[in-house]
Amino acid sequence: MPICAIAGLRGLMLPGPSLTVRPRSASVLVQIIVVAFVLRLLHLRAVLPLELGHPPEVGMDRWLSMHIATAVADGRWLGGWAAPYDSSPGYAYLLAALYRICGRQWLGPLLIQIALGALVPLLVWDVGARLFAPTVGTLAAVIAAIYAPAIFYETLLVKYALLPFVVAAVLACAVRGWEGRGRWWFLAAGLALGALIELRPNNVLTAPVVAGWMVLGGRPPVFRGAASALVVAVLGAALVMVPMAVREQAAVRRGAGSSLWGIHFYIGTNAAADGAYTPVPGVRDDIVGHIVDARAVAERRVGRVLAPSDVSWFWFREGLAFVREHPGRYALLEVKKAWLALQGDEAGSFGDEFHDACRASWVLRLPLLTFGAICPLAVIGLVAAVRQGRRAALLPLFTAGTMISLLIFFVEGRYRLPLVTPMVILAAAGIDRLAAACHRGRWLAVATGGVIVLTGAVACAADNREAWLLLVLVILGVSVVSPPRSAAH
Repeated sequence: MPICAIAGLRGLMLPGPSLTVRPRSASVLVQIIVVAFVLRLLHLRAVLPLELGHPPEVGMDRWLSMHIATAVADGRWLGGWAAPYDSSPGYAYLLAALYRICGRQWLGPLLIQIALGALVPLLVWDVGARLFAPTVGTLAAVIAAIYAPAIFYETLLVKYALLPFVVAAVLACAVRGWEGRGRWWFLAAGLALGALIELRPNNVLTAPVVAGWMVLGGRPPVFRGAASALVVAVLGAALVMVPMAVREQAAVRRGAGSSLWGIHFYIGTNAAADGAYTPVPGVRDDIVGHIVDARAVAERRVGRVLAPSDVSWFWFREGLAFVREHPGRYALLEVKKAWLALQGDEAGSFGDEFHDACRASWVLRLPLLTFGAICPLAVIGLVAAVRQGRRAALLPLFTAGTMISLLIFFVEGRYRLPLVTPMVILAAAGIDRLAAACHRGRWLAVATGGVIVLTGAVACAADNREAWLLLVLVILGVSVVSPPRSAAH
């Protein structure tokens, strides 16, 4: 039902002078944002008895965030005994502040999260319209509004709830900085990048890509030099990251430091690894095992007491030993990880399962979009972005940087959320490209695009539901793009 809202866009848009169309007024975006918020609110209402009526399972993501947030709200500034088990506790500190502001009620932070999620369509519209055309921005806004996994995560008290908004903010601020609209956009982009790294530390590999595109690939900044632009962006990131770094050092001095990157690397890089989460012998499959058991195994093999960072380096060397001894198997493993990152199913939510939520919420059972429906179209959008040149290079670069950061460790459905936002915009660009080919009668290009979409759907292991949604999305999306008034584009 919500996907049919795409069909109504034709009446809400004014044809432009070429293939693209532009919104008649800001009311278009307002309507899309309202739809996004209502869907999230109705889903929250459906699952609220499960989320707040029953305590989360001990050791799972939601339990960890809520436990640390409660400790911080109670004045235990290092986050209590559970804080060392969180690889990136920044979200828990934000949650603690919202928990206190909202009168120690969890409903308040949940409402704030869905409000931020409802603003993602606005941000992706801005990026799509500036890098491609208003048509692309509007289609991207609709896709973001009805993307089911985002709705699912945004109604959970986990760090992944903020990823769609933060990534959209990174892209929107970067594009405005690229256009030379002022140093404050570089500062804002830096703040958003710092938040992204705090939520998903592996995205530290994505930050240089974004910063490099802003200061080297864009228009001349409005102030002196690319170096100054970079300094401002770094300052923005530091405003977010330095306080958490100071907090981590304080925790280390009190024996409450943590370092999980090594064991996470080994989980995804060993002889028994299959690309997803694979149990390690002697290490329990929970957050306590990843700290306590991983340290015990490392200390037993080394024969001495190890600091948290030493434990990570031990497991990192163990993983590298596998890579050196079996380079061919490692290469195949990386291919498997890439396939897992792009497959349609939402698996491995670590305590809160997407499919369980679908059974509990009638909203998620609506014909909403999922990853398998947007990924094939994003491939065509990737071609469109490459043809745009450096102007639209941000999206392929961000996607590639994030993908590489995923392949280093192991892959779960929730880990690919940073990929979704740029791919939503690329999918919208893919629809626009197909529409251009249809209206110009370039049937070979249309056929080629169809083959790409079909191949992508098969490669992503899209199920029947996703395949039908993909087909409907293409038909409705193409139908709202006005034909060119002349042969010129």
